[in-house]
Amino acid sequence: MRLEKIAAEYGDAVEVAWKSFLLRPSPHPRSLEEHREYTRNWLRPAEQPESGRFTVWATENPPPTHSVPALMAGKAAATFGEEAFHRFHLEVMQAYFDENRTISDLDVLADIAERAGISAGEFRQRLDDGRQAFEDEVFAEHAEAISLGVTGIPSVVVDDAILIPGAVSTDVYRRVIRDRMELREQ
Repeated sequence: MRLEKIAAEYGDAVEVAWKSFLLRPSPHPRSLEEHREYTRNWLRPAEQPESGRFTVWATENPPPTHSVPALMAGKAAATFGEEAFHRFHLEVMQAYFDENRTISDLDVLADIAERAGISAGEFRQRLDDGRQAFEDEVFAEHAEAISLGVTGIPSVVVDDAILIPGAVSTDVYRRVIRDRMELREQ
């Protein structure tokens, strides 16, 4: 939400590029109770201004097994264009953090694509056709993030030089962007 606001404020001067970071690179199922306990941590960022919606896991849906399926699905959604990816990304966030849906499940991801205005059938086909390329891209972006010092999400990297870890206010982003713009002018 904060990056959306920054992008709108700065227009063409700021480009937001979403990249993959694997919190859970391989399948590692956890029990529903373990996941519910983990999601209690979401209450802290939910209290911050300009935060998205976070709901402690309250459904009987199994927790996602790992990060790769949703990130690959994002790559497939991007083949439909930047706006389609943007809608899909917001829908995935809502599905996981607010609706407590299992975003490592292909049926859930296809439903999310449909909600984002992407044909579920075409989405599944593109995901299947591009599976290896999408997986390679996800792991390459993860390696790039590690090389830039990223250790978790959210993290923002400005100009491949400044790492802003964690959920920060829009004022922090503004300050870093202003400093970088001033530096460029010099």
